[in-house]
Amino acid sequence: MLGEAFVHAVLDSTDSLIFVKDRESRVVYANDAFLALYSPEERKNVIGATTVENFAEDEAALFLEEDRKAFARGQSEIVEEITDWEGEKRILSTRKTVYTTEDGGELLLAIAKDITALKNREHALTRANRQLREYAHSVAHDLRSPIAAIISGVSIIERDKNSSLSERATLVSKAVKESAHGLSKHLTAMLEAAKSDQLGLSFKETDLNLLLEEVRFNLSALSISREAKIHSPRLPVVVVEPTLFRQMLQSLIENAIRHAGVEKPVVKIGVQRDGGEYEISFCDKGPGIPTEKRHLAMKPFSKPEDGHVGEGYGLGLMQCQRIAQLHEGFLEIPNEKTAPDDPTIVARISAELQAR
Repeated sequence: MLGEAFVHAVLDSTDSLIFVKDRESRVVYANDAFLALYSPEERKNVIGATTVENFAEDEAALFLEEDRKAFARGQSEIVEEITDWEGEKRILSTRKTVYTTEDGGELLLAIAKDITALKNREHALTRANRQLREYAHSVAHDLRSPIAAIISGVSIIERDKNSSLSERATLVSKAVKESAHGLSKHLTAMLEAAKSDQLGLSFKETDLNLLLEEVRFNLSALSISREAKIHSPRLPVVVVEPTLFRQMLQSLIENAIRHAGVEKPVVKIGVQRDGGEYEISFCDKGPGIPTEKRHLAMKPFSKPEDGHVGEGYGLGLMQCQRIAQLHEGFLEIPNEKTAPDDPTIVARISAELQAR
C-alpha cells in the first residue's frame, strides 16, 4: 500500500491548486500550489481558516456562496479571478466536488487550474484577428483605385488609333482587364470576410466546381503569363462559406503557380473524403516548401531568409489557415516531397457542416 507521505508528494508535485474544505468553508487540506497564493508567513495559518479575510467583501461572499452551492448540488464549476500575495492577477478554473469521508461526514474537494496564460493568449489572438480584419479592410480600399487605373489604362491602349496590337497582345490586354475586374471582386470578398465575425458566416451547399471556374477566371492573366495549367477532377458539392472558400482556393492555386519553381507549371487538384472530412490537395510538381522554411509559410509578409530577392508568402497562407479553421479544419504542409505528384499543401475541412 502507498503511504500518506507518497500521496502528499504526488499532490504537491502537480501544478493544479488542490484544497479541501468542510461545511463551514474551513480549509482542512491544501497542497503546495494552493498555499503559494499566500505569503510565506501566512501559509501556516491557512489550514483551519476560511481565508475569506484575504479577499474583498464581495469576493469573499462569492466564494462562500459557491461552496454552499457545491454542497447542495454535489459539485460546481467556476472561473474566477484572484490576486495572489505578490499582487499578480490569476485566473483559475475551479471544479468542486462533494465526497463522503469514512466516518460519514462530507467534505468539499476543489481542484483549480491556472488558466491565466491561456486567457492572455486568447485575448492576444482576438486582438490580432481584429487587427488583421482592419488591415484587410484598409488594403482592400487602398487597392481599388490602382485597379481602376489599370482597367482604364488598358482600355485607353485598346482604343488608341495610333497603337497596333498583335493578336497575342490583344488577348493579353483582354486577360489583364478581366483579371483586374476579378481582382476587384476579390477585394470585395476581402471586405466581406473582414466583416464576417461581426455579421456572422453564411454556410450553404455549394458546388465547388463553380467556385473553381471563378478562380480560373480571376487568375487568367497570371496563367497566361506563366503558361500555367490547372487540372482538377470533378469536385463535390459541400457546405461551405462560398466567398471565403473561393478566396482560399484562389490563394492556394495562385501560390502554387507563383512558387512552383518550374517553367509552365501545372497545378493538380485532388479531393477525397476521409470519414468526416474532405481532403483537398494541391500539387504543382515543384520541390515544395523546404523543411527549413515551413515555419515562415504561415507568417504574414514573410520573406526569404537567405538574402536573395524574391516573393514572400504575404498574407495568403495565414488567411487560408483561418478560413480552413472556420470550416472546422486546418491547412497542412505534408512531409518533404519525394515524388513530383506529392501534394505541396493540403486543406482539410469538415464534411459535416450544416447550412446556415
